[in-house]
Amino acid sequence: MLAKRVFRNVVYNSSSVLIANVVGVVVTIYVARALKPELFGIYSLALSIAFLLLTFTDLGINATLVRYVAHAHGLKDYELVRGYIRGLSKLKVLLVFLVSTTLFASSDVLSTYVFHKPLLSDPLKVTSLFILFFSLSGFLNAIFNAFNDFKANLIKSAVYEFSRLFFIILFVSAGLSVIGALLGFAIASSLALIVLLVSLLKKYGNLVFGRAKPIDWRRIVRFTSYLTIGSITWVVFAYVDSVMIGMFLPAEDVGYYRASYNIVGAISGLVSIPTVMFPVFVQLEGRDLRNAFNRAFKYSAILSFPVVFGLISLGEQLIKFVYGADYLPAVPVLYVLSFLILRSALGFWGVIFNAKEKPEYPVYVSFFAMILNIVLNYFMILRWGIVGAGIATVVSNLFSWITLAYLSKVMFNVFPKVEHLVKPIVSSLIMFYIISQFKLSNLIEGVSVVLLGAMVYFGVLFLIKGMTIDDLRYLRTILGLERD
Repeated sequence: MLAKRVFRNVVYNSSSVLIANVVGVVVTIYVARALKPELFGIYSLALSIAFLLLTFTDLGINATLVRYVAHAHGLKDYELVRGYIRGLSKLKVLLVFLVSTTLFASSDVLSTYVFHKPLLSDPLKVTSLFILFFSLSGFLNAIFNAFNDFKANLIKSAVYEFSRLFFIILFVSAGLSVIGALLGFAIASSLALIVLLVSLLKKYGNLVFGRAKPIDWRRIVRFTSYLTIGSITWVVFAYVDSVMIGMFLPAEDVGYYRASYNIVGAISGLVSIPTVMFPVFVQLEGRDLRNAFNRAFKYSAILSFPVVFGLISLGEQLIKFVYGADYLPAVPVLYVLSFLILRSALGFWGVIFNAKEKPEYPVYVSFFAMILNIVLNYFMILRWGIVGAGIATVVSNLFSWITLAYLSKVMFNVFPKVEHLVKPIVSSLIMFYIISQFKLSNLIEGVSVVLLGAMVYFGVLFLIKGMTIDDLRYLRTILGLERD
């Protein structure tokens, strides 16, 4: 029964992520083409600011709610469940309204004196509504998850994503431009909030209303401290470069940068293996842990390196196909940001430290990497523009990866074998050299050449024994194509 429920929750959650990714790509392409680089830059900058500020409406509250409500619910202490929900909901509402109203009130000052883009003022006012509705809907979603109910994830994703797609296309095609696109976000998040609220009251009203116990706020604060630092760090990592570009460069440069970043982010999600290894690493120690790590790292490296070099070789055609010729200035920064795919695919360190109940290490390292990112962005954006921002982001991520890799070696004796990096790199470089000999005039030709390059890559990889027949048998076994 438990296994069936877990599987069902995985299906619900995976389906919600898939819907979000597909609709997100469609929305980005449509808005980028409809608004053109300058207005798409204003739109991207407003959203980047919104997602930065969304961090301060959470501060680990959602994760804290899931942890403590789930624990109290498991003990069947429903008064304590209500206590956690009510106490944390008051804090959540306070933070949400504080951030939302502050952004609304300061939109003119921010747009004129900080970003020097008066066109940004009204979009920021609209995004303040998006912050309000989106953050509150996320909190309600967390309540469902605390009750081990992940169907709400799928419902929220379907309502929000399809509503967003519908209203953005409707408003932008009606001539409302940036305001219309952002209104689509605000309306979609408000609809998701309403649907979740009605469903919560109908399904779990007895766990929300009634007598409640007081909660231990000191315990809550102690638990959320690392979550707060970690959440702020990662969101800043994701959006501070776009915000700083908006401060120092024209709006269209933000559009070019986010256009490239969105492509890299979409591809990274397809080749990211580390997250699914978390439950495996939790159960393993010593040699078993090292063996599982090396096996996963080897296959991640084999998959990710050719993707990076393939994206670089196909970058110009991909940008032109997805966004149009107006976005060709985004090509150079796409080449730089492509290396972030490796950070996603080979970033096992945070998973290992969390699995071994040492989350403070990735939090501290990420915090220092974030500071490095901000400093490098300041100097490199002024010197090299959006390419400098891309370099700053890649370098700071590399610093985080190397530092955590060293700490993993010291604390757990877990570290990748050199050959698992060198052989995919050598094979990818040979593939890239062959691909670069072709003059590509369109995406179709590019895809054909990349397929040829993939055959070269795996051929070389087998020749230098970066991949063997045993590896193929192992992959067939885990895919269910061959008996173990």
